[in-house]
This record gives sequence, C-alpha cells and structure tokens, in this order.
Amino acid sequence: MSSESNESHKSHGSSNGNGSSGSSGKPLKRIHLAAHFPGVNNTTVWSDPQAGSQIEFSSFAHLARTAERAKFDFLFLAEGLRLREQHGLIHDLDVVGRPDTFTVLAALAAVTERLGLAGTINSTFNEPYEVARQFASLDHLSAGRSAWNVVTSWDAFTGENFRRGGFLREEDRYARARQFLEASWRLFDSWRGDEVLADRVSGAFLGDPRAGEFAYRSSEFDIAGRFDVPRSP
Repeated sequence: MSSESNESHKSHGSSNGNGSSGSSGKPLKRIHLAAHFPGVNNTTVWSDPQAGSQIEFSSFAHLARTAERAKFDFLFLAEGLRLREQHGLIHDLDVVGRPDTFTVLAALAAVTERLGLAGTINSTFNEPYEVARQFASLDHLSAGRSAWNVVTSWDAFTGENFRRGGFLREEDRYARARQFLEASWRLFDSWRGDEVLADRVSGAFLGDPRAGEFAYRSSEFDIAGRFDVPRSP
C-alpha cells in the first residue's frame, strides 16, 4: 500500500514464460505499462485547444481505448477526495471535478475488453464492506480486470469532508489500512466460489446456506454479517 500521492509507478515483470532470451543471452523481461488519467492539475494540458474535458465520459473512454490498442496493462485512476489547499487558499488546478472512481471504471468495463481497471480507494475515510462490495462488483462486470491501489489520507482538510472529521496520526492510519485490507479479504473469501448451483431441475440456487458469512473484529472494525457478492473472477 502507499500513501496518497500523484507519483507514477513502474513495475517490471519476470522473464517471459517460454524462457526466450535476447541477443545478449539474458532472459527477456516484460514491462507493465499503465495509463494514468490525472484529472486537472498544474501538469495537465487542459488549456490546450485540443484538450478534452476532464469529466465527460468520452475523455475516459478515448484514453482507455487508446491504451488498450497500445497493449497497456491497465488504466489507473488516482483518487481526489478534496480540492487541495495551502495556507488556507484553494488550488483550483488540482482534482477539480474528478468524478467517482468506481462509476468511471464500471463504465469503462463496458467499452474495453482486456484493459485492467485500477482505482485508488482510500482506507481512511471509507469502510471495508462498501469498498469490498464495489471492487467485487467491478471485477464481475469486467470479467476479472479490477485492481485496487490502497492509500491513506493524512490531513484534517480532507477529513472535514467526512462526518468523522479530523485526521489520524501516521501510525494509526497505517494500522487502520492494514486492518481494512484484512477485513476486505475476509469479505472476498467469505465465498469459496462453488456455492452457486443454479440447478433448474431441483430448484436449488445455493449449495451452501452459509455462503457469504463473515466476521472481523479489531481495534478499528467490528463487523459481522453476510457478504452479498459471490466470489469474483
């Protein structure tokens, strides 16, 4: 997991599966490429006459389809939970009008076929059940293409947008993030994947009446119930 930032990330894969090598005799390596849609900030070219909207779906669809044609691995949407400020002044050129990540990625699932759909979702001001449910749903809608970049938020300015308000100390927000992930995986794993029978002859839909049961208790969360999205791809 990483703290919230606008830094780009590059990752190199291992040598390719067939063991082929380049002219130097060294194994060839794969590089994983991501296209980042940054919204509006001081590094974007929103003022160019040819620039598209930062919020209209056509802009997201154009970038996603272009990345897919170029064999990129995934499209990445960073999260902005606030307009940013410094010394009490708002920076209007930062994450202005960026729409909800899950809404955009779900819509992109319908206009792409292979492109991974990665979203930054905050663990400080969200809850495990809703985030796990949204990612599981996105994974079903996209046939297994969803990905999660987990971040924390450190400042009280962001916290003012939420009922909880304020902020968490660094050690507290990372403890919450770890527990958030543990709880989310508990929810994902509450379905094994073989519970849905959908047997039209017998009329039985579920083969396990306890499908989706979960419980997770920690210093940050005390949740128990039934997760209502079957195991995702």
